[in-house]
Amino acid sequence: MIDLIVEVLGGDRFLAQDLGRTHRVYPASSAGRERFAGLLAWAALNQLLDTHRLEPPRLRLSADGATIPAAEYCQRRTYRRMPPWEAPQPHLVAEQLRNGATLVLDAIEEMHPPIGAMVSTLERHLRTGVQVNAYASWTAREGFGVHWDDHDVIVLQVSGAKRWRIYGPTRPAPLYRDIEFDDASPEHPIDEFVLQAGDALHVPRGWWHAAAASTGQHSLHLTCGLATHTGVDLLSWVVDELRAQPSVRADLPRRAGPDAQAVWCHEMSKLLVERLNDPSVIDAYLAARDAASGARGGFSLPDTVHERLKDDPDLLVRLVTPRAVLHRTEQSLILEAAGQRWTLASQATPLLEALVSGQPARLSTLAQVANVTTDQAVDLLDHLLRSGIIAVGEA
Repeated sequence: MIDLIVEVLGGDRFLAQDLGRTHRVYPASSAGRERFAGLLAWAALNQLLDTHRLEPPRLRLSADGATIPAAEYCQRRTYRRMPPWEAPQPHLVAEQLRNGATLVLDAIEEMHPPIGAMVSTLERHLRTGVQVNAYASWTAREGFGVHWDDHDVIVLQVSGAKRWRIYGPTRPAPLYRDIEFDDASPEHPIDEFVLQAGDALHVPRGWWHAAAASTGQHSLHLTCGLATHTGVDLLSWVVDELRAQPSVRADLPRRAGPDAQAVWCHEMSKLLVERLNDPSVIDAYLAARDAASGARGGFSLPDTVHERLKDDPDLLVRLVTPRAVLHRTEQSLILEAAGQRWTLASQATPLLEALVSGQPARLSTLAQVANVTTDQAVDLLDHLLRSGIIAVGEA
């Protein structure tokens, strides 16, 4: 199921031809209508709504492009030792949905393991952050109207059907923080279609679109929002790197004459040009972003407390940072993950490569691929475990 998402998108073809360039529907065959069903069943969604403390804006209802006030479907609850919260009421939510509202649940990957596992695979493949929102609707009334997003999205139709209209872009590569905004959508769509269960869709950043459940059918879909990596992001990272230069940290020559200020500007320009002329600067930026990406989950109670790594060679071990970065040299191996760095003996390379692949592995298997004893493998993994990037036991 998890690798299926990458296969549906066409693997590397998606990165080379579709991402950020054009919209595309990835239709399911008649036998593939249930291929996304394991990500989020209706029963699982109901359980999340019943058992999690979900309040607006993380859980919200929307109709005709406007957010419905929480007071119309929530009831305030108070506790002695917890902050009060607006608790959604099942019968009021159902009434709003019958009247055409769309239910939205943000960052569902943080609370539902099947979607969390899918996100880890997508992040590892796409080398970018991914957040998944769930959308449920029952009527042809549009929840958000014609709009655009400031990031590429991948839509997975889990159940039912949804009508889509794609209008295309009016401003190339718009940003969340931009210098101008175009609020006027194109008058006519360039494409209209219905996503059926099992279909997937990619919509690039800045492309106007609208969606509504097909008449007479429910709809449950997941939208995977992909974090952007723009020139603005790279330049900000380069400037942060240049803090190592005393001249960059120094005060501006505010009281100096025009000639002295011109010298200062020339020096700043030279520093920037030298860094940007480095042919590896884009790869270095992307690797830095990967290395800073945080962990997804990682609690391993009671195993981590009882230190079972020392006496259970069959214990499953997994890396919980899907975008960890390995740098190899002749004498050593550098692992960067979750904003941390470790320098390890090159002998650990096979073991770390196995973990960075994303597949859980038994301790005994990791020791075997690294050609070390189980105790030696434990010594390495115990240090990583205490750093929060390794989890043990069943995922």
